[in-house]
Parts: sequence; C-alpha cells; structure tokens
Amino acid sequence: MTDTASLNSSIMKFREENGRRYHSFGSTEHWGPCDEDALDQQDISHHFWTLLLKGELYTAPVKNPQRILDVGCGTGIWVIDVAEKHPEADVKGVDVAPIQPSWVPPNARFELDDFNLLDWGNENKYDLIHQRELLGSVTDWNTFYRNCFQSLKPGGWLDCLEPGAFFESNFGTVGPDHVFKRWGEVMLESGKASGMDFHVGPFMKQRIEDAGFINVQEKKICCTIGAWSNDPWEREVGQWEQLRLARGVQLFCERRCINYLHWQPEEVLVFGVQMRDAMNNKRLKAHHWFYSVIAQKPPLTNTQAS
Repeated sequence: MTDTASLNSSIMKFREENGRRYHSFGSTEHWGPCDEDALDQQDISHHFWTLLLKGELYTAPVKNPQRILDVGCGTGIWVIDVAEKHPEADVKGVDVAPIQPSWVPPNARFELDDFNLLDWGNENKYDLIHQRELLGSVTDWNTFYRNCFQSLKPGGWLDCLEPGAFFESNFGTVGPDHVFKRWGEVMLESGKASGMDFHVGPFMKQRIEDAGFINVQEKKICCTIGAWSNDPWEREVGQWEQLRLARGVQLFCERRCINYLHWQPEEVLVFGVQMRDAMNNKRLKAHHWFYSVIAQKPPLTNTQAS
C-alpha cells in the first residue's frame, strides 16, 4: 500500500469504548476490539482457518512468490507463518491496529495502513494478496478488489476467505424465533447501518470477476458448530469453530450493536450468553458456511512482455 504511516503517539493510541480497547487510526471504525481477549480469539481463529484448509495457509497456486501482502493482518500470525514457509519472499501485513509482535522472521514486516483508502498507491507489486475475515470492515468491496487487482503483478494471485453471516441447521432445530435467526438479522441490520456489510461471502466471486480477474474459482465449505459429526475431520474443525465463536461472539457484535443499533451494554451481554448457549448445544446439529475464492490477474501477453 502507501508508505508506512509514521508511528507517532496519536496513531499508536487506542480508543476505549464500553470497557474495551479499539484502534484509533484509519478512516473507519473496525468492529473488533484490540484487547488481550480479542487477540487470543484471533489466534484461535487462525488455527481454525488452517484446519479448515486442511493445513494450508492459502490455496492459490502461486509459484515461488517474492512479494506477498496480507490485507487486514490482525495479530500478524498468518504473515509470520507464511514468512517461515517462504523465507525467500518479502511478506508484509497491513492493519489499522498496531497489535503485531516485534520479534518476527527477518522477511516479515508490518505496516499501519488503511485498506479502505480509495487508492493503495501500488501497481504491479505483489505475487500474492491474501485477505481473510474482513466482513463488516470494508466500505466498498468493488473498490477493494480493484485495488487488489492493481497491486498484483500480472499473473499474480488473490486469495480470499470469508465466513457466512448465518448459522443454520438441516435438522429442523433452528426455527424462526431461534437466537441464530436473530443473529443473522442483527448482522444484516448492523452492516447496513454502519455501511460495512457482514453478508459478503456469497458475493465475492462476482465482485472479483467484475474487477477483471480471470481463473476465478469459488469453493464453499460447510463446517459444523461443535463436535456432533461422525466424521473425524468435521469433529475437529467443528470443535475449533465452536471455540472461536464462543470466544468471539460478543466481540463480533458489541461495537456495532451499541453504536449503530443503539443497544444497551446489558442487551449485548444477554445476547452473547444466548448465542454461546446455542453454540454449545450439540442437539441443534448446526453448521456454518465458509467461502473461499482464488483469482488471477491476467498475465502479460507475449506482445506486452516484449
């Protein structure tokens, strides 16, 4: 993206809301807090995502990447793992919150930057751009994917992962009045009110194609919530999904519900308890959809290359 922002005292400060710590840098307010509980939840989520991809950190078929960008890197754990996997590559993570560690592999680095800027200031720079779980954080997804397109080298790859906004069941256990249904309504309402949509997974493929990418491939992954499946892999992934959701459900909705839907803090607490109770209920046999999209920037033609 743009040159590294100067890490002066105002940028490095955090904002306190309702007893939680949030970033103060950037053009928008991210829904996620930056305190220790939130950072632990992000690292749990990283382990979950790696399990969901069956041990892979990304699925784009990029070969010998030299420059890699992680947009919205959070705690930086993906950047660190990829830097160790590709010691020959320069791996950069950008985020609006300065929450990354200082001790990292020599080829990993972090910059404080705002991915909602209209122009990232890069062109033909990266072999791989990775983004994961940015739902509810992007003001204009079409602009976001155009910036990804511009920033990739010809032939470079985009690797995107997003969870669905809804929790469901195929066993008739989640009726219209269930708290899982209320969760979906809250996600839609708060996304609309903030101008940053949480319901993005099903629309990634089309938006990425509209940005000019080719070889666009979408994969939908159904994950159980909890260890109710008989399949060993589904049980393991489901346990980690249950843990990350239980640890994160209040983090996901608290700021948006209070600031945009005008809930009282006590209402958020009660909603969080109801959601955690539902997530721990194996009898629901609930599941959650995830969306993976990979896409390539067109390589140069022979004429262009010469």
